[in-house]
Amino acid sequence: MRFGLSLEPQAWPGDAGAAMLRAARNAERIGLDHVLLANHVLENPHGAGFDPVVLLAAVAGATTRLGIATSVLVLPYYQPVVLANQLATLDVVSAGRLAVAVGTGWNPQEFSALGVPLRLRGRRTDESLEVMKALWAGTTADLDDRFASLRGARIGVAPYRPGGPPIWVGGHSDAAIRRALPRVQGRSGSGPG
Repeated sequence: MRFGLSLEPQAWPGDAGAAMLRAARNAERIGLDHVLLANHVLENPHGAGFDPVVLLAAVAGATTRLGIATSVLVLPYYQPVVLANQLATLDVVSAGRLAVAVGTGWNPQEFSALGVPLRLRGRRTDESLEVMKALWAGTTADLDDRFASLRGARIGVAPYRPGGPPIWVGGHSDAAIRRALPRVQGRSGSGPG
């Protein structure tokens, strides 16, 4: 069994950045396996909306062995080629300590603010997973999806680990389980099911 710490409390003190890095260093000191950070771009009832890629990069620099993970990164919010490069970079700077839990998201207000149709979130998630895995494979990628078209493309930075960081699918629906089965290394979920 592994134990981690969420960096998404309801409120951080005024020096939130320093407090989160202290929390991560303390988590490493007491032997926790990882810290987790969710993905929100607007104020929400679950905690602060810190950018997970940026904050986890800072945590990677402040620690030496502590795993870092998203929980969950809402894939439809991102252009998949850019995100694949960002996550490969984070995998490199963390020396392979990154795990990426992804999901489709749920917040209509955030989808609207980002100009992303909520009704396409499942398809965007599936295609983003395909694009990221293709780019992380270490060969040239050829894909023609609705949200990205790749012809002989190679990612700008190879992930630390061949094939990229492990991907977990977050969620508690049948669709999340179907999404997880063919292409990922784990499932991260809350709630029933």
